[in-house]
Amino acid sequence: MSGCRHRNGRALCFDCFKAGMERTRARRAAWTQKELPFEQAEAARKLSDQDVAHRRRMLEHLVQTARRGA
Repeated sequence: MSGCRHRNGRALCFDCFKAGMERTRARRAAWTQKELPFEQAEAARKLSDQDVAHRRRMLEHLVQTARRGA
């Protein structure tokens, strides 16, 4: 936006304002994508026997709840 030649005092033209907003949006999207890869972190982590047993109990509970509700 510092290269805007359309300045009228402190105001920017609409095109320069929109370009700045698009750059900000792209920067936020890139930062969010950098924080997303949960799958990779989970795949790298080995589950203990206790963790596996807990997940199986959770899944069995969900199956029983779904059967009762259906």
